[in-house]
Amino acid sequence: MVDSQESAGYDAGRMDIVLTEAQVSKVYELTDGLLLNRDWVVVPLVGSSDGMEMLMPDGKILIRPAGNAKFDGWFSGLKSRLESMDISRALRASQLERHYVRTPATAAPGSGARKYVK
Repeated sequence: MVDSQESAGYDAGRMDIVLTEAQVSKVYELTDGLLLNRDWVVVPLVGSSDGMEMLMPDGKILIRPAGNAKFDGWFSGLKSRLESMDISRALRASQLERHYVRTPATAAPGSGARKYVK
């Protein structure tokens, strides 16, 4: 059996780095300042030992803050790290998320189940 501290990758099994509501709010306030749609910014309630930011394939931004005493140091450089990422696919605060946002313009329009139900 592998100890959770020895698990490989992505801080697997680390549930001891819990973020406070104030810390999560600070992250969202910063992303609001960058005019990002809150629905496209994902901040889990469980932090990471060193913190990380990742652009997901669908354009959403995953932010795992550093927990405990490392938070303030990590947070001080967050804005510059986010600005250096290609966040052009992420929705802005003024845009509404629609079901067809990720559908290419050349794709056939959706028809739902109408073709199959008679």
